[in-house]
Amino acid sequence: MRETLQEIVGLQAKYSANQTPEMEQRGILIRRTLPAEMEARRTALQAALGKFGLDAKAEGKDNQGQMSRIPWVRWFSTSRSPSATSGWYVVYLFHPDGSGVSLCLSHGSTQIVGTGFVNRSDAEVAELMRWAASVLGSEFGADPGVRLGVELGTFDLARGYERTTVASKFYPKGRIPPDDVLFADLMRFMGPLAKLYAAQEAGIAPGSISAEMQGLYDDLEKLASPIKDRPKGQGRLSAPLRKLVELHAMTIAERWLRDEGFQYKNVSTTDSCDFRARRGGEDWVNEVKGTTGGLTSVLLTRNEVALHRASHPLNALLVVHGIRLLEGETSPKGGDLAVFSPWRLEDDRLSALAFEYRLPN
Repeated sequence: MRETLQEIVGLQAKYSANQTPEMEQRGILIRRTLPAEMEARRTALQAALGKFGLDAKAEGKDNQGQMSRIPWVRWFSTSRSPSATSGWYVVYLFHPDGSGVSLCLSHGSTQIVGTGFVNRSDAEVAELMRWAASVLGSEFGADPGVRLGVELGTFDLARGYERTTVASKFYPKGRIPPDDVLFADLMRFMGPLAKLYAAQEAGIAPGSISAEMQGLYDDLEKLASPIKDRPKGQGRLSAPLRKLVELHAMTIAERWLRDEGFQYKNVSTTDSCDFRARRGGEDWVNEVKGTTGGLTSVLLTRNEVALHRASHPLNALLVVHGIRLLEGETSPKGGDLAVFSPWRLEDDRLSALAFEYRLPN
C-alpha cells in the first residue's frame, strides 16, 4: 500500500483534466491497485466493523467526466453507503497539490440534483457534523496523529470534502509510513465508522428517514404490491416496536398537557387526533408523534390533515424525537419533546406517500 500511495501522490503533481499517460496510470492505481490491496485485508477490515462489515468493500474513483483533482479510494458498507454521495465511510483523499494523502472518516459531500451534483447545504452539513461529534465523543482524543476535519486546498471540490469530514490523518509526500502502520491506522478508523453505522441503525441520523417512517413506507409498499419480493431493510423498527415508541411519546405528551393546564382526554382510538383538550373555555385538538430519529418528518393521514386545518389555531403537534429503543427491548427511553402550536399545515411541506385510485365500474 505504501508504494501505491506514494505513486499516486507523485502523479498528483502531474495532474491534467485530460487522459494523459500520467492520468491513465493514476486511474489504474485508484480504481484497481489500491482497492485490491485493501480487499486483500478484507477479513480483518470486515471483522473490525462487526456486523456492519458483512457487505463492506473497497472502491476508487478518479474521474467525473474529466479527471478529478481529488481522486479517492474508500472502504464502506454497501447497504449504508450505496454511493459516495450518501452515508459514512473511511476514505483516502489525495491532496490536489501533491503534498500527500489523508485517511479520513467522511460522509458524502454532494447530492444528485437533476443531472448534476451540488454540495449539501450548510445547515445540513452543520447538523450532520454535530451529530457525528456527539456519537463519537472523544473517540480520537488520545491519538495525536488524528486531527478534526481535513485541509485539502482551495478548490471548490476540496471545500466540499472538508465540510463533511469528521477526522483525518495526514501522510505527507516522502514520509508515508510502512504497510503495517498504514494498516493499523485503517483498522483504527473502523471502530468509529462502526459507531456511526450503529447510530444510523437506531434511526437517529439527522436528515434521514426515521425507522418508524421507513417501516410505514414498507407497509404501504406491501399493500400496493403484495407479491413483490423485497430485501429486509437495515435499522428499521418492527410494527410492535413502533407501537412502543408511540405509547412512550403519548406518555410524554400527556405530561406536557398537564403542565400547560389542559383538561384532556385520550381519543387516539376513536378520533383523528390523539388528545382532545380544553383550556380557558376553548377546545383544542392535539396530535402526538414519536420517533427514534430527529425532527425530520412525520406521517399524517388524510383525516388528520383535514381535522387540524379546521381546528387551527387551537391545535398542536407534539413530536417526541430521539427516543431510544432497539430490537429486542421493550422499554423505550428518553426523547425530547418539540411542540408546534398553533400548528398550521403548509402545503409545500406535505408530500404524498400513496394515492387511492378509484377503479372504473
